[in-house]
Amino acid sequence: MANITKCPYGFQLRIVHKLLPKPLWATFDTREAAEQYGRQLEGLLAQGIVPAALLERETPKQEIWTVQRCIVEYLRHNSVPLSDQKLLGTIMPSIAKLSTASLNYAWAEAWVRDMKRIDHLAPGTIRKRQGALARCFDWMTRKHAEIMAQNPLRLLKRGFASYTEADSEALAAHGKKVRVDEERDRRLADDEEAKIVAYLQDRADERLLFELALHTAMRMRECYTLHSAQVNLGKRTIFLERTKNGSSRQVPLPTPMVALLSEYVSKHREAIASRGDRVLPFWDGNLDVQALDVATRNLSIRFARIFRLAGVPGLHFHDLRHEATCRLYERTTLSDVLIAKITGHKDIRMLRRYASLRGSDLAAHLW
Repeated sequence: MANITKCPYGFQLRIVHKLLPKPLWATFDTREAAEQYGRQLEGLLAQGIVPAALLERETPKQEIWTVQRCIVEYLRHNSVPLSDQKLLGTIMPSIAKLSTASLNYAWAEAWVRDMKRIDHLAPGTIRKRQGALARCFDWMTRKHAEIMAQNPLRLLKRGFASYTEADSEALAAHGKKVRVDEERDRRLADDEEAKIVAYLQDRADERLLFELALHTAMRMRECYTLHSAQVNLGKRTIFLERTKNGSSRQVPLPTPMVALLSEYVSKHREAIASRGDRVLPFWDGNLDVQALDVATRNLSIRFARIFRLAGVPGLHFHDLRHEATCRLYERTTLSDVLIAKITGHKDIRMLRRYASLRGSDLAAHLW
């Protein structure tokens, strides 16, 4: 008797028959394919014919999943950071139908090579995609070792995302050049902060969002989704429960920020209450990923215009996080570990480019 069940990763067929040594399970991409296979097998069984491949399976072979099923199960059973969810959503269409049986070191190398030569991605983007999928496969090797015994993405050598000479030659044949990581290093000049503050003098909402990013190193989304319950002015902290990398953190507030935030909350108490205790009015509270992306995109466009009209061209909102992190190195004696706790960098190596600031500060004290 055949039974077909809809699953997140396809259609699962189950056939039980007295001629079969055990129930048969198989997964298909479409219901039609499952029904067709089921009819064919049941027709044979009705004639007393059992395919030799089914009789010879004294012990079950290793079950084979598609990569799509791996990702779906991983997202279902884990609290995955939003950034990884988006990366996996971007990756999935190109590798969804691959079977776990085909995932080996050769595949991993070929996948990275295609991201360079076909997709022409920057090394940083390649590392992010590899990291998101590798974390999914890590969970598979722990939870479903019978399906995936080894994570091939962890076998890649250091520097795998950098373009090689062979990559350069392959791209040159199509008139393309190798991609390199481009880290934005935009800092605010001495008068630029004052120009922006002056322009926002009568725009309290945008002023608070600007100051939050500049004085706390919080990401844009962490700023505009802030609820009043997260703010503790007495302890001078903001509590971020679930951030981009999936972890929570306490963000300390410098004295000027405490005064500004306190004044804003006092003047806009009724407005804040009317919008469900959301401190700022740039977001309607919808937690859908697409809604959040739209809010982020709209604010990025708005602030690009604000900076331009304030006489500060070329500044992006995310540059404020870089500026804030630089100031933590320049104006405090906090260690890298403590600064990472404030900024939310999960890998402390991400802060290594700021080390030169601390080195320059130390050099100023030498003879």
